[in-house]
Amino acid sequence: MNRPPNRGSSDTGIEATISQTVRRTGIRHTRYTGMDKTYLGYLFAAAAVNIVRIDAWLTGTPLGQTRTSHLTRLELAT
Repeated sequence: MNRPPNRGSSDTGIEATISQTVRRTGIRHTRYTGMDKTYLGYLFAAAAVNIVRIDAWLTGTPLGQTRTSHLTRLELAT
């Protein structure tokens, strides 16, 4: 598969957004039946994540720490 050189960094951001939405709202399963209600639930979940992010930005809450790879830990130890 031919991908542009910088494709990895944008994919990472998208995956992080999806992960945060699933963790915060439990969006993987919906309690609604029908496409219109399900779509509305997804809109509410997206709005909720945006509100959480705006609140974190306004209050200066630091971002969560990401996992440190084994190689980076070895570099830090030397």
